Amino acid sequence: QLLRNTTMSLRLEDLSRWPLPPMASPRESVFLLSSVEHVWDLMPTHLQWIQDCTLRYGFDDPDETLRHLLYLANSESSKQKKLIFRIKRCLHCHVGARGSQHQKVRLIAKIHRFQLEWLQNVTTKCSIKSIEKCVRIICDFYQSRVQEAALRSKEEGVAKEHELFSVRRETDGRLAKAMEANDSCSTFNSPREGCALNNDLQSDPAACSAEETLAAIRKCQVGRGSSSYATALGETAEETAARRCKELLIEQSEEAKKDRLLIRKALGSVMG
Repeated sequence: QLLRNTTMSLRLEDLSRWPLPPMASPRESVFLLSSVEHVWDLMPTHLQWIQDCTLRYGFDDPDETLRHLLYLANSESSKQKKLIFRIKRCLHCHVGARGSQHQKVRLIAKIHRFQLEWLQNVTTKCSIKSIEKCVRIICDFYQSRVQEAALRSKEEGVAKEHELFSVRRETDGRLAKAMEANDSCSTFNSPREGCALNNDLQSDPAACSAEETLAAIRKCQVGRGSSSYATALGETAEETAARRCKELLIEQSEEAKKDRLLIRKALGSVMG
């Protein structure tokens, strides 16, 4: 059964921090703002990250942390939403892997009904298998932003994670208290002992190591202008600019244009 339980949630603190959907009547307000408990099938890395960030950033429970990620995704621009839901990141790719390597874990968590309806809309529009898959995509996207920054330095990874989980929480005393607890061990931009990023990857047999991730990006011919590709090559900003200058000369050459035109004629609009 999709919905295990429905309860009122009009006092949940996150409702006061984020824009609410348009509602035609008080009755509709009560309905859309009510909370829905659901069993979410997540990858072990997702669940561990949500649990860790609940403690690190002063959320009441994993439910609130998950709702924060849903608020973040829904507040993104249309262009960014296409990047989240239409680009396959393959962080837990099943190609060549045994089914047992991708066992999921369950998180029983409450979200608002308007968030559930938004997930259902996204699932339909983007041809995603289920709302659970949709949530895993959201976790993958934001986790990958932190991982990308952490590949440059652990301090950048911590700063990026803090940026994500402090959105619209400027007056949230719980966040300030959690940051004070972090600062008791070290400065904010330096991760505390025991809070290193992505240690949970070691317990996930399907997860790639940092070295394997970089190797995969190096082999990929898509997104050569992206920061991820430059990171994988270990380039400086100057080296990236020089490489892209050479690649653009080739991409914009008459020969390349003729090749692309030939491909479009052969494949139709797929490559258009």
